[in-house]
Amino acid sequence: MTAAVLQSSVPPVLREAPAPTATLRPASHWWSVVPGLLLVGVLTGAAWWLVNLPGLRLFGALALALVLGVLTRAFLGQRAWAAPGARFAARRLLRLGVVLLGVRLQLDLLMAAGPTAVVLALLAVAVCLAVFEPLGRVLGVAPGLRRTLAVGTGVCGASAIAAAAPVVNADDDEAAIAVGLVSLLGAGFVVLFSLLAVPLGLGERAYALVVGATLHEVGHVLAAGAAMGPTALDLATLVKLVRVALLAPALLLLGLLMQGTVGGDAGGAATHEAVKGARRRRVLLPGFLIGFMLLGAARSAGVVPLAWVAPTSTASLLLTAAAMAGIGLGVDLAGLRRAGGRALLLALTGFLTSLLVAGVVVYLAA
Repeated sequence: MTAAVLQSSVPPVLREAPAPTATLRPASHWWSVVPGLLLVGVLTGAAWWLVNLPGLRLFGALALALVLGVLTRAFLGQRAWAAPGARFAARRLLRLGVVLLGVRLQLDLLMAAGPTAVVLALLAVAVCLAVFEPLGRVLGVAPGLRRTLAVGTGVCGASAIAAAAPVVNADDDEAAIAVGLVSLLGAGFVVLFSLLAVPLGLGERAYALVVGATLHEVGHVLAAGAAMGPTALDLATLVKLVRVALLAPALLLLGLLMQGTVGGDAGGAATHEAVKGARRRRVLLPGFLIGFMLLGAARSAGVVPLAWVAPTSTASLLLTAAAMAGIGLGVDLAGLRRAGGRALLLALTGFLTSLLVAGVVVYLAA
């Protein structure tokens, strides 16, 4: 009785037990999703417009769509008419957006980037996957949240979080927290990098390598790299795109780890048979991730016409932004407040560790 009371008093986002991926049943009629999808469309369009305003470009359309969704939910409350459409966007549109994200992959960059760039990209992903898990356990951050933060920090920010959330069973609140934190930290460090590069005496190459290996979003890298000129911008972007190409291997590794740790975060509450059943039900590579990898391979092989790359990438961004708006409409602000401090500490510590490792590698390679 006492254990049950204590367990119920722990905020859901900070519990070690895996969070449920859905709490509402699918709508019984397809037209029930229309009102919510219209609202999602309005929020996505607003985010698409706001991202062009000075100062907001650093946060990106995905983070802005998420924030607008959260604020709309806080203002309107939980509306039954919006829930089916928001849920459809957060699930179905998200998966389609991740598939189309594969068109941004250029696997041939791994061959052309050079050893230092490749090593930095590999370390960025490996360090984050290695650091966030044990540190997140110590801080009491839920498994889904710490793993999405690891992928978002190590690979490519909000897009990586969107792709990782279904793989690691992160719920909407956890995905929202992760997207918000990587967007906030990335924007903040863009400003710091741009201001400190010259006083610290960093050359173009060293600066570009560190920026490309550490900052969260592609937009963050572009903004910070441009502060040191076109040469630094090109190199930083190249390193970042190598990290983007590592999204699929990172998610595959997470899937393998999840196979071996199902039930491991439940504090011994799950029975042996329940754990075995969960392992049997878990799909190592979801269909959307397979589609993502196939499209990336097709792009690298030249099967996808170059003229299709830009519009497909834009469609991916729009769909993922719509998914972020849908996720935001389902987020309870109280949950964000409860988890904010520990999750922020985890995200900041993990990023600084990655920054330290990148700095040491660049120094040794100089």
